[in-house]
Amino acid sequence: MKRFAGWKPWLPALTVALLPLTTTAAPPEAPKPRNAPKAVVINDDGFSAFYGGAYKSPADVRKRILAYRDTQVAVLEWCFLSGSRVNYPSKVTELIGDGVTEFPRRGDKQVYDTLRAIADSGVNLTQAVADACHEAGLLCYGSLRMNGDYPPSWMGESLPRMLNSRFWWDHPEFRVRGTKGEDRTKLSYAFPEVRDFKLRILREVAERDIDGINLDFLRHPAFFGYEEPLIKAFKEKFGQDPRELKADDARWLQLRADVMTEFVRSVRAMLDDAGKRKGRHLGLSARVDWREYRAWGCDIERWLKDGLLDYLVLAQHTLGGYEFDLAPFVKMAKGTGCAVYFGEEAITTGHDLTAQEDKLIAAGKMKPPPRGSLSLDQYRARAAKWYAAGADGVHLFNEGDLAVMRVLGSVEAAK
Repeated sequence: MKRFAGWKPWLPALTVALLPLTTTAAPPEAPKPRNAPKAVVINDDGFSAFYGGAYKSPADVRKRILAYRDTQVAVLEWCFLSGSRVNYPSKVTELIGDGVTEFPRRGDKQVYDTLRAIADSGVNLTQAVADACHEAGLLCYGSLRMNGDYPPSWMGESLPRMLNSRFWWDHPEFRVRGTKGEDRTKLSYAFPEVRDFKLRILREVAERDIDGINLDFLRHPAFFGYEEPLIKAFKEKFGQDPRELKADDARWLQLRADVMTEFVRSVRAMLDDAGKRKGRHLGLSARVDWREYRAWGCDIERWLKDGLLDYLVLAQHTLGGYEFDLAPFVKMAKGTGCAVYFGEEAITTGHDLTAQEDKLIAAGKMKPPPRGSLSLDQYRARAAKWYAAGADGVHLFNEGDLAVMRVLGSVEAAK
């Protein structure tokens, strides 16, 4: 990211320190490839397999994870949050679906019933996942969807009631705003209270036997808008109203990026503190959009330079099948100790079921809409390109085919 003349690291006046940030971060430790020259990382969204009925108990989750024992998978990212609720018993936020009596789709009720039963049995799902990963020889990273809350008008408000936290409902003043003050649904990281809420969830997850945290910025932007703390700070520093400038003004983008960098730094500091108690390094990774990361407030150049990340995933905020030049990012990360992975989205066509579609399917009046996905041959050919560009491995999203995982780590670079 190009910095304007006289640029200095800066934070809005209303920022509060979440942790002492003077501590030097532990050196990055990129995940080691497993059973292959290249690493394969997979993300389990912690929701879909409950929705579809594949996960009905902790034993089902363990069985799925143990199937990765002899594959090339080196890291399993377990997503513990949907919206701003979690899939384990929490003291910070609510369990997915708690307090809801009417669910939008059959699968949503199945998710809640299963998670509630697991929680009531005394099992902490995050710990159960970590235990299974270690039994299978994998690293376990807890994955935070950075901003997944839904607008209250969607699906008759039933899905937001299921997934959006009480914190979201109680604090509309902390949401992203448009230039005219319009509510843009997502919580804004411009507010110290939002950053603290997210960090408290991460700290709770880090109490379990995980090996690191993944910050998933592709689920879902935006993270900043035109919130009053940012507007006020920009006026004080530059004497201008940012709402009157182009959205890509370098000073405006950098102001927001500095706020997010300090959040990432606070997560790194929290992990270092937890790692000291556990006597081992806890990793930090981020999945970002290769085109939009600057606009979203992700200063990955700074994150890499400051040694905050153990691995970086470059992807695109669309359906799968996209391509882009990974080489500039590999060059950016050279010498930092951070691994760089190409982020694949398996699904190429289709969409999530709406509540109305689910009712029609249940009544036998509609067939489930088809969804296209990348084939094994496509994965193999694509991986060769990413490895030729210098990728340390591949990150898989919405992919469950063991054959894909077994082959990807051993693909040779394209000649």
